[in-house]
Amino acid sequence: MKNWLLLVAAFLLLPGYSSQNVCEEPDDIDFGEIVTTGKAKYLENDQVQYSCYPGYVLEGPEWIQCRGQEWTPHPPKCLAPCHITRQQLATKNLFVFGGQRRKKIIPSNQNLQFQCNEGYVLVAPSVRKCADGHMELPLCISEQGEKCNSPPRIENGDIITLSEKQYRSGSSVEFRCQNYYAMEGQNISFCDNGNWTKVPICLEITCNPPRISNGYFQSRRTIYYDGDLIRIQCDSGFILENDNGEKVIECTKNGWSPLSKCIQIECSRPHVKFGRIQSSQPLYRNNEEIEINCVWPFFRKKVSKCTANGWDPPVSC
Repeated sequence: MKNWLLLVAAFLLLPGYSSQNVCEEPDDIDFGEIVTTGKAKYLENDQVQYSCYPGYVLEGPEWIQCRGQEWTPHPPKCLAPCHITRQQLATKNLFVFGGQRRKKIIPSNQNLQFQCNEGYVLVAPSVRKCADGHMELPLCISEQGEKCNSPPRIENGDIITLSEKQYRSGSSVEFRCQNYYAMEGQNISFCDNGNWTKVPICLEITCNPPRISNGYFQSRRTIYYDGDLIRIQCDSGFILENDNGEKVIECTKNGWSPLSKCIQIECSRPHVKFGRIQSSQPLYRNNEEIEINCVWPFFRKKVSKCTANGWDPPVSC
């Protein structure tokens, strides 16, 4: 009996049956399904494939893999299409570009261009995108409506179009923010039957301290303003992507620019003509060394180190 228990215990401890190599069943997704054949147990490196129902668009990975008892990356999402009816278009005095007014089904992430009935002005943009079942239709303003008085002023911004005493319905004015301010909202306001559509606001350009993985910067301020500069440096063993050494980034209306990331210094295993490399690993990190044995007639040994600039000295015989 004792020997039998020992055999069972040894069997369960085999790598293929270790609980450390098992993942739980992969998650289901809304409006989609797993199309690979189901298994009673998912082991290390097993993969599953997802697919969306007709009309839905896959956002994220089609395949995920069991790695260290977890599925990676996270399962995808199925994005819904947008439905536009003939009645919706007629109510808003809209046509689909080309003069069509009929029911449309638009897949998520795809665009549709609109135009207004004659005698109406379309509030830009005329091209709208379907975003997971939602599409905001443009506004059509009648040119026969009441006129508007002077448009509203905005703080820290200016109107850059010529001023008039009165503005006909459907006409517009354009705004611009002053230096060190960024615009939120559309830069144009329309006269809509005696009233102005929503005007933009000008916000002071600020940036939070950037998050630099495997890197650092000297400044310890809690807020930065348009035009402020900071110098990024990477930790030992890391290097700025597409750059060497230090990098200066600037606070702009679009955030920190250029975007910088510290990546690990790595060197691929080199091919040596007339020589052999002692190690067989495919990648090497900063300061790791390899030994090259040159063959006849180049009998010699050579050591090269992985650096930010590649192998030093260059690998050759």
